[in-house]
Amino acid sequence: MRERKLRTRPVFLSGSYYPEFTDRVAEHLGVTVDPVKLTHFANTELKAETPEVRGADVFVFQSHGAPVNETFMEQVAIINAAKRASAREVTAVIPYRGYGRADKPDNSHESYMGPLAMRFLAMAGADRILEVDPHAGQSAGFLSDFGIEYTPIPASPAIYEYLAGQMGDDPDVVIVSPDSGRAKLNRRYAEYFDRPRAIIDKLRSGANKTEVMALIGEVAGKRCFVIDDMIDTAGTAVEGAEALMNAGIVGHIAVTDSLRLPTHTPAGLIDQISVAPLVGDAIQAIYHGESVSQRFQGYAR
Repeated sequence: MRERKLRTRPVFLSGSYYPEFTDRVAEHLGVTVDPVKLTHFANTELKAETPEVRGADVFVFQSHGAPVNETFMEQVAIINAAKRASAREVTAVIPYRGYGRADKPDNSHESYMGPLAMRFLAMAGADRILEVDPHAGQSAGFLSDFGIEYTPIPASPAIYEYLAGQMGDDPDVVIVSPDSGRAKLNRRYAEYFDRPRAIIDKLRSGANKTEVMALIGEVAGKRCFVIDDMIDTAGTAVEGAEALMNAGIVGHIAVTDSLRLPTHTPAGLIDQISVAPLVGDAIQAIYHGESVSQRFQGYAR
């Protein structure tokens, strides 16, 4: 593998939710992470102070894991501090973006948090948002009035590599869509590996509530790989797994490291697929003024 070097050192700053991810990206690029001072007041307000960043290209890392509002506001505060400290350009690096599913309102009487959250990052001073696997393609349109760059990158290159290692030459593999909404994406995985597909036909009865209806496709006696973009309560994952197990299938779970695993997760229960090298490659392209999309051309998103 070729050595990856940046022409000069950018400034990496990290929120408190998941500094280990920032460290992985920094290690991939051979840079260090600078300290951020976060002050939390008694009423839970916070302020951020950055080191010297005048004239620098600053990358502010934060996944918006639970509690989402706190982790989101931390990133907003760090971005704003870096901008006020005269950073040349500030990029918000978001492996997982809070309110990403709020891409459209269901009716005219409810909040519309997806675009509000992204615009808040822009108002804080972000010149660019770099996001891994956005839930909805229309996210870029949320920033059309702010003139800032929105750069989505896929996690699929890392997932392809992981799946290839798991599948080997086994012909009895089926790529399973957890619902019809992911069928198009999973078709690309199936075509990439030249494997058949199946779909879990489910009915969503409310927020975070699903009801599995039927399995479409042949899965009995097969190794099934269910690919989805998000696990929240794990209701969909559990119900889909139960449907497959009722058909005689048994398996385990793998997730990307865009969010940290809960501290009580038993060792060996969940495989983690690191997307840190992909984020590092995207940052390298941004820093050198190269095309990010060309680096990920042809991968499923």
